[in-house]
Formats: sequence, structure tokens, C-alpha cells
Amino acid sequence: MLTSRLALVLGHFCLLPALVFGAEATADSTSASSCGAHPTSASTAPSGAIVVDSTSSTTGSFSNLTAALASLPSDSSCQTVFMKPGTYVEQVSVNRPGQTVIIGYTTENPGKEYSGNQVTVSYSRGLSVSPLPAGHSDPETAVISTASSNVAFYNVNFINTDNLDGATANYVTLAASIYGSHIGFYGCNFTGWQDTLLTGSTSGYQYYESSYIDGAIDFIWGYSAAYFKGCTIAAKKTGAAITAHNRQDSSGIGIYVFDQCLVTAAEGYESATKSGVYLGRPYSEYARVVFKDSYLDSVVQPAGWEQWSSSDPRLDDILFAEFNNTGPGNWENNAAAREGFGKATLLTSDTYTLSSVMDSTSWIDSTYWNSISTPSKILTRRSDIEELVIISSEANSTSPAAGDYIVSKTPIQGKTVYSIFTEAIEAIQKISSDETVTLFIYPGLYKEQIVFSRSGTTIFRGYSENPSDNTQNQVVLQNSVGVDTQADQSNSDSATLYSRAKNLQLFNINMNNVFGQTHNYASLGFASGNNGYTSFYGCQITGNQDTFDMNTGTSVFAYNTLVEGSIDFIWGAGTAYFLNSTIVPNTDGGSIAAMKRDSSTAAGGLVFDQCTIAATKDVTAGSIFLGRPYNEYSRVAYIYTYLDDSISAAGWSVWGKSDPRTDNILFGEYHNNGPGASTSGRASFSQQLTDADAEQFQFANFFSSQGTSWINMAYVKTTPF
Repeated sequence: MLTSRLALVLGHFCLLPALVFGAEATADSTSASSCGAHPTSASTAPSGAIVVDSTSSTTGSFSNLTAALASLPSDSSCQTVFMKPGTYVEQVSVNRPGQTVIIGYTTENPGKEYSGNQVTVSYSRGLSVSPLPAGHSDPETAVISTASSNVAFYNVNFINTDNLDGATANYVTLAASIYGSHIGFYGCNFTGWQDTLLTGSTSGYQYYESSYIDGAIDFIWGYSAAYFKGCTIAAKKTGAAITAHNRQDSSGIGIYVFDQCLVTAAEGYESATKSGVYLGRPYSEYARVVFKDSYLDSVVQPAGWEQWSSSDPRLDDILFAEFNNTGPGNWENNAAAREGFGKATLLTSDTYTLSSVMDSTSWIDSTYWNSISTPSKILTRRSDIEELVIISSEANSTSPAAGDYIVSKTPIQGKTVYSIFTEAIEAIQKISSDETVTLFIYPGLYKEQIVFSRSGTTIFRGYSENPSDNTQNQVVLQNSVGVDTQADQSNSDSATLYSRAKNLQLFNINMNNVFGQTHNYASLGFASGNNGYTSFYGCQITGNQDTFDMNTGTSVFAYNTLVEGSIDFIWGAGTAYFLNSTIVPNTDGGSIAAMKRDSSTAAGGLVFDQCTIAATKDVTAGSIFLGRPYNEYSRVAYIYTYLDDSISAAGWSVWGKSDPRTDNILFGEYHNNGPGASTSGRASFSQQLTDADAEQFQFANFFSSQGTSWINMAYVKTTPF
């Protein structure tokens, strides 16, 4: 979807006879339901239906949906297409004068739920919209499109497999582009990233029942009047909105109503979306969106709704409303934040019923209407669907690849094994820097202190049965060394791992320093030096004072990684970006960050993007600072991050009362949430970033001087800011 409005206009469509609903029956080779009636079965083809069979084993069948639709007469007759199990890789458009019903095979009750679907239509196509190429538009990427009216779909999955990890920004990938009117989806599945479902007609009416819709950015958007009943709405990106409605004008019919729906995180995105997803933002100033009788779980941002942008809010004539919702994300549990937004409404009665929103309801299959209940969780989908939506092809984390150097506490028959890290590191030192070398480490507690230096790319991969959950890591590197910060000694000398390597990537390894909290003693879990690059994926680094050190010229990226410490425990003069990571203060009165730069224009600094600040339970509320300036050019930003109640009302601290070092610092916050995110008492030397201010902290901009090729984005399931 583009940030400028598009004049998408669709002509008037004549309305054909309404659906006639029949009772369910047991079917043999064909089922007896008439065209347009509720299917009596979806495991056999209705009498007279055109059959689609990917195996071509059915006499007279078509091998894909496109060919089947092309065979239908271009007249006012009602036609049914029955799709046998399989995955059909194609882009499909429905465009004929008569009513069209498309039924996907399932052994479940047709249209009642999506979990048993066995028909998938998928395609991989996207479009960069920054800027939009001349002659192109979002709908051209859609897997399924409708250009005519009176179309019904049952139990079909529509998946756009392009950019499912969101690695490419400003890139739309539609699962569906729905124009026309009286379009119904029952028990269907829509999967994409940005702009998943387009409701395209300014004069069209659409109905979605018991279906699954997921995406990351404005993933239900458009112009139509659409009613969502008993659907599961699954978000993938914090700081983004679910809906972006664009009613044509103040008299337009357009509106979204979500009735008995579940708003939650897509599978695998639970921690990445906590308290960070907005119900909607206005694509036009006449947008109308209503959530009623729905369950809003903890993914919902406390404010609930957001403006289009700070420079173009589009809030003057919107309707953003809620009624009788439940769950931690509902209005009542976040009243202050909802009221703070100021443009949403808590309704006192249900004024947006189906009959009041639609032009008529006779075309809607109401077979299950009275038995629908609000979903309580995402239903388990078939494994073949999950295979299509795998975000990255990760390396095996439970066994070494051919050529890996193996570290193991126990011998392995037929393998050369090193019993400690140090031995393996010595073995790889003479390997050419042109080669990437991997150390695969089997489970165990390795009590070592390591200084590692190598010119080429090196990977330390820890054994893990669940690489996305760092709490289940089974490889621990540990030491117990402290350095007196008042003595003439480098703090890095205490680090459990001190990397002086050119490019080191670490996966599912814990680096612990258990020295303790002796006053004025640094106890580092990790340090970097020698202008090197280090990236972490699913790791844990724990210590106390100065846990995580980045020396001048170094670059660090950490994804899904935990860092714990007490005083200035993420510090230094390098450049570091933490994405979807957990930061754990463990002592009252400390600052998380202490960074410095050479000048106000120099590269360097620290970004926390979509992270969670979660202090240990013994830390006093309001006692932790987000950062203090190691020098007067310090630069630190928290972006779309959850701040717990340990954060001080001031947020930030001076270096010291007699030496504040605040003249040229940039301590910024942008769209954070949580009990520690209130900005009313913030320190005067900090700032709430505007959109323009925040651009310097966007992933590509922040690493503009060194690039990002050293980061393995195949393992990153959260889109950076």
C-alpha cells in the first residue's frame, strides 16, 4: 500500500440471486448441494461442479484453478468449482458475470473453520513501493483477485510466499485483491507480510467468516465495507497497524467491522509483537473501523490506534470504535492510553450490526452464524501449510554439518572432537581467511575465558533443539573474573569472550561471567575489539558491571538475545543494534547504556529496536535509567520497545552531578510502550523523536558506513525499524 492515496474506482455490478442455504448431507462421489447453496460436503465434488485436480487423475478435471475458471461460460449462470487437495502455484482472477462458488477440499464442515484446509493457492510476487514504479500497482501481486461480484470461497488457503520474513522494506505482497461486491470467504486463510488483504472496491460489500488473516503492516486495508465474523487476525510486527481503511469520502459506504474475532500474534511472533500492534490507522481521514465482542490479547498497543503519520495524521473525520471487547488489549484495561489517543470511541451499545453495515444479508451464508464463538487461539494448520510459510532455511542446530569443527564434552565415534573451545580455536587459526569456518558446540558447561582473533568469517553454533528460544540454550561458556575499574587495567580483560575477530557470528550460546557484584569491579560476559564485526542470534550474555563492551570501531548486531547486568552494562564506543532482544537490569540504581562517540556527527551509538526491558524481580520500580552519557556525544535510542516499571520517570541520567556530559548527546525515544514508557517526567536533555529524527536509527541508515552484509538475515524473523 502506498502512502499517497490511489483513486481506485470500480464500476457498478448487477446483483445476482442470493445464496439459498441447504441442510448438510452425507455425500458419495458427488454431493447434492445446488450451486450457491451452502455446500453439504467439501470432501466430494457437488453435482455439476468443475473439478480441479493437481494430479490430473480425475477424468475431465483441470490441473489448476486458472484453467478451470477459464472454462466457465461468460454468462449469468451460477457455477461451482471444486478443488481437490494440493498446492496450486498460480495467480488467479475471478471475473465472470454469473455467481461463482469455489470450494476447497476438507473433511471438516465446509466453511466452519480453516484448520482442516487441504487446498492451497500460493504464489511469490511482490512490488517495491518506495517509489512505486510507473505503470504498476499493489493488486498485481495478489495470489487471488476478484473483478466481478457474487463470488464465494470455502476452505482455501491463499499464501503469498514472497518476502515472508519481511527482509525487504516497503515491499507489498498481497494474498488477495478483492474488487466487486457480495464477495464471501468462509474458513479461508490469507498469509502475507505487507498489505495481505486488499478490499478494493469503493462500492463493494464483503464478508469474511471463521477465516485466518495474518501480516505485518497495514495487512487489512482498502476501501470497501467488510464484515469479519469469528476470524483470527494474527500480527507479525510491532509498531505497525492491522488495518488501514480508506473510505472514499464522508458519504462512502466503506467500513470494517470485526465481530467475535481474535486479535493475536502470528505463530513465532509472540515476543516480537507484545504490546506493540495497533488496531488501525487511517488511510484516509474518513476511515471507519470497529472492533466489537472480540478478544484483544496482549499484542495490542495500549493506545489501541494511531495516526497515519506525524506530518499527516488524517484524524479529522475518522471513526475508530470499540464495544464489549475482552482480553488484556481491550479498552477497559488500557483506558488512559486509549483516551490519550483522543480520537477513538468506546461505544455504549452495538450500533454496527451486520444488517446496518451491509446493503443486504441474503447473499451471506449464515449456516453457522448463531453457533460462532470468538476464537481463543490460532488453530493448528496442516503441516504442508506450515512448510510454505517457513521464514528462513536455518542450518541444523542439533548436528554438525560436513566440515564443521566439533566441540564436545564427550568423544564421538568417527569424529575429530575438541573437548574445549580453546583447543578448537587453536586448530582453526591457520585456515585461510577466505574460508568461513564453523565450530559446532555440543551441550555442556565450558569453564573457559577466551580471547578470539581471526581474519576470516567464523561461526560459533551452539547445539539447540529450539533455536528461536534462547531460554532453552544448552551451551554455556562461563568464567569468574573481575577487573578493578579504578586500577590500570582494561575492563575487557574480564570478559568471558573477548572477540578481536574480523567477523564472528554466534548462535545459541550463553556467555556468563559469575564473578559477582563487588563494587567498582567490571565483570564482562562479552567484549569486542580490533574494529571487528560480531552478530548474535538467540544468545544470552550475563554479568554485572559493564557486561557487554564494544570498543571503538567495532560493530555489533544482536537478535533475539538476552543481556543482563547491573551498572552501565551495555557500553563502549562502538556501534550496536539490538533487535527483538531482552535487556535485564539486575540491581537498583543502575543505567543500562553508557556510550560515547568521537563527535556529534560520528558513526556509533546504540539502538534498541522492538526490545523488552524486563528487570529481575528484586529490582525496585522506578530505579533504572535507560542510559547515561559516557561522553558528551553519546547517542542512544529506544524504538518500539517495551519498558517495564523498573524504568525511572526521568528515564535518563547525567554521568555525574559535577560532570553531567549532556551538552551534545542524543538520548531518544520513539513509540515505546509499557509502564516505564510515560514521557511526562522525562529528563530535559532527552527527546521524544519525530519521524524525521528517528530516520537515523533505521537499520540501514544506522549501519550506513559499514553496511549489513556481515549480518545473517536468514535467521532474523523480526523486521528492523
